[in-house]
Amino acid sequence: MIIEWYERWFMKKNILRIFLFLIISIASFSVSFSIYDLNIEAKLQKDGSMLVSEDITYDIDEINGIYFDIDAKGYGDITSLQVFEDNGISDNSEISFNEVDPSNYEVTENDGVYRIKLYSKNYNNTRIFKFVYTLPEAVKVYDDVAQLNRKMVGQDWQQGISHIKVTIELPVSKDYDNSNILVFGHGPLTGEVDKVENTVVYKLDDYYPGDFLEAHILMEPEIFSEFDKSKIIHKDMKEELLDMEARLADEANEERENALKREESIQKLSDNAKTIFGVEASIWAVLMYYIHGIFKRKNKSKNNDIKYLRELPDDSSPALVGGVMTKSVNDNEILATIVDLIRKKVLTLETSDKKTIITLTGSTGLLSAQEKTIIDIYINDFGDGRSLDLKSIGFFHKVPMSTARKFENWSSYIVNEMNRKGLVYEHIGCGATLIFVLLSVILAFGGLIQAGLTENLLFMFGIPLGVVLFFSAGTAKYPSKKLAETMSKWQAFKNFLSDYSQLEEAKITSIHLWEQYFVYAIALGVSDKVVKAYRKALDMGIIKDSDGISNLAYSPIFNSNFSRSFSNLNSLVSKTNSRASSAIASSRRSSSSGGGGGFSSGSSGGGGSRGGGGGF
Repeated sequence: MIIEWYERWFMKKNILRIFLFLIISIASFSVSFSIYDLNIEAKLQKDGSMLVSEDITYDIDEINGIYFDIDAKGYGDITSLQVFEDNGISDNSEISFNEVDPSNYEVTENDGVYRIKLYSKNYNNTRIFKFVYTLPEAVKVYDDVAQLNRKMVGQDWQQGISHIKVTIELPVSKDYDNSNILVFGHGPLTGEVDKVENTVVYKLDDYYPGDFLEAHILMEPEIFSEFDKSKIIHKDMKEELLDMEARLADEANEERENALKREESIQKLSDNAKTIFGVEASIWAVLMYYIHGIFKRKNKSKNNDIKYLRELPDDSSPALVGGVMTKSVNDNEILATIVDLIRKKVLTLETSDKKTIITLTGSTGLLSAQEKTIIDIYINDFGDGRSLDLKSIGFFHKVPMSTARKFENWSSYIVNEMNRKGLVYEHIGCGATLIFVLLSVILAFGGLIQAGLTENLLFMFGIPLGVVLFFSAGTAKYPSKKLAETMSKWQAFKNFLSDYSQLEEAKITSIHLWEQYFVYAIALGVSDKVVKAYRKALDMGIIKDSDGISNLAYSPIFNSNFSRSFSNLNSLVSKTNSRASSAIASSRRSSSSGGGGGFSSGSSGGGGSRGGGGGF
């Protein structure tokens, strides 16, 4: 997709910038932490004020405390400031907060920037801090339009932030015609803005210091019925503001198109790199061998000599296993999750000549968040809240954006679980990256200079060599030790499922174990082989329950009804997931009309740029 190409180019473009920032961070700060999540919830009031709540999730090695900056210049002096810190996570995954005593933090103000310095010593844990405050003059009201224009995330954060979500609730009812609300977002072009009923939602991943997230919302002046009439600016501004946003959207979309062209050009250079020869090519080959032949095998599992594993290596969900082994989270993982819920009898699959229906029959209380999301999508969004007729998939011509977001959230749950378990890829390191960057520059510009001096175009091949080396070093990664070991074990289990001679030798008698194997086989892409092995075992009379009696009639999976409806189920997953992806992809271009979509470049002039935070 276009956005994926842009994101890759954007990351490559910022490798040196990120690297230099890390160097400065390491050299300048003795504290060690990262910021995983920033969640901002803001509520506009009818008087033009805005109540803001900001939750910041810190992943901490060691800190003495944190600081948080609020740039209120142009928005009035902040009021109703409250500071909270989490009180731990309950059994139902809900987070509770305790208000921090004012004696444990201090507030200073300089030129409209409020700095809250909170003393909170922490070691090797994850903490969430919340700041609640009111901006009394958040909205400007003109004769023909009311405007919120603010950098909700400023440029002065000490560290990068993995995930940012900003939700702004407007002072109207949920059934308000939000077509009259025009929304724009500014900042990195990977950000997105959408309208959901009476809220505007901004999302941005991989924030780096110096970036910002700016909200620009145009509304009907009548919404702010309690606004001080003496502060109304008697001027028509709507058309001027829309013209500005149209210009910024055009610039952003042009930048996206240019990013695609640059990506295509770089790919062409990479494809021709094998033709390069000589001393420079030899040096390049040695360096590339280090990256791909030595570096990427750094954590090669010691268990690779184990070819077969007859038991599940661990209790990971089938979606997680599929994501780890295929390096993606897609159709197979969704399908495996649904079939696993059928196996667990949370869902029931019924088939007749006219209908194939999935029904929610079991309790969802003990399910994981990602399993609950799958049920929410297919039972609530596509179904009637209790069941879904699979044969109605032909009616799913378009997946609503709200549902498409749920697909994204589901993928995020799997990725986050991988991160929590340490199933991640590691990168080449700061020192090595700097060396490779310097060598890349020498190869590229050295080749250009040599070609000019000697008039021998052969040296021009140094340019693509340098480019390929630069991006190879920047994107090089290898599995962590835990990921390498996990992949090795699950590969051995996959080999077992794929080799009928092993399945036959195992003499699996339990239908329940065959069901479990089938679920994981879907995630691993070998379900057809397990089905063939199962049918042969069935013909041989091997499969019995613990009492020695065939229990096929009681199996929620291995019965004639399921086998007839599995293709419908597979088609359902494929179509809905594909259309969800299409819905998201189509939403990402910047909108000049205010209907939502991707962020625009530049700024609409909102304040708040000096907001940020960090640790000490």
